[in-house]
Amino acid sequence: MGYSAADERFTHQLPRPFDEMHHPHGSWSDRCYFFVHSPDGSLLVTSGYGNNPNQGRSNAYGKVALGDGRHWDLTAGRRITASDQHELASGPMKWTCLEPLKRWRIELGPNPSGIEWDMEYEARAPMWELLPMHVEVDGRLLVDMYHMKESGRYRGWVEIDGERTSLDGFPGGRDRTFGVRVADELDFWLWLDIGFEDRAIQAWVIESHDGSVQYVDGGITHVDGTLSKRFVKIDHEMQFEGDRKRPSRTEIVFTDEDGVEHRVTGEAAFQDVNVYYGQPLDKMTVERPENGGYFLHYPWDSTDRDELVAVEERSMSIDQLMHFDYDGMSGHGIFEILTGGQGPAKYPNWPAMDMSAFRQRAKGEDA
Repeated sequence: MGYSAADERFTHQLPRPFDEMHHPHGSWSDRCYFFVHSPDGSLLVTSGYGNNPNQGRSNAYGKVALGDGRHWDLTAGRRITASDQHELASGPMKWTCLEPLKRWRIELGPNPSGIEWDMEYEARAPMWELLPMHVEVDGRLLVDMYHMKESGRYRGWVEIDGERTSLDGFPGGRDRTFGVRVADELDFWLWLDIGFEDRAIQAWVIESHDGSVQYVDGGITHVDGTLSKRFVKIDHEMQFEGDRKRPSRTEIVFTDEDGVEHRVTGEAAFQDVNVYYGQPLDKMTVERPENGGYFLHYPWDSTDRDELVAVEERSMSIDQLMHFDYDGMSGHGIFEILTGGQGPAKYPNWPAMDMSAFRQRAKGEDA
């Protein structure tokens, strides 16, 4: 495509037009992720938006999980160019930065799914900037990206089938990442964002099939503005709900660069409060607005074993909301497991998964 209206802004960092990324891989993305949950852990809402400039597409999603097992999954996509990829919107979903590094507005307007929201995120602690992420396997680049994490509070509302719930004061967090991430070829990662009253634990570890560490970083951010030493080691043990992929309990030891160990235990107080990422269920409804793109949505119930099994068979990752205890403090946070490649030998509940069908389906939806 070459030079476009985006290039009229004097913000270049590479001697190339804006429609050319630093790497040609199709996974190159520029993404945001937000999550908010009720203080008791019985409600979880996640949403995210990403541009894939090398594919000329955007992807947006929203997910809701309740303690009684009800779930809603929504996904939208559209074509993008260098001139309009600054518009963080797709279908009925929209993300707006109100104050850089501080406040965002996240909207889900009227749509056929029965879910709507209008919420505002505000940071409550400094961000944690992870060290540059670079993973190669057998000479193939799998990760080359930047990532930050930030704990916050929310206000606003979410409406579920006509019933509106206030989110004012609800805890949560966000992240931003951009670069190459071939997630479905990574064997295993564990991503954590745990909030306590006056601090948050932010961490990420990527491991190969045999448990060898390919990347590790993280630390503790405090509401008084201070940061801990960096984590250089993360040891983890997980228990699952029977043969399901849902983690039920975990013990984690974060070791920082001074050798200090931070021991955390987590438990899924509401086992059904989680969201999965992978291929959609066949029961999905696809809307195609007149302005192009697509919007798909479907409800499902994790107390229905057949539906739970179907979702887990199609999922590459899960965000499980868990209750955590650390050094006399209690809190909640996201415990995310992702597997691809060969999967983790340590956790046979999460075998390797072939994502080719999902990639093919995504291409078809955006056609």
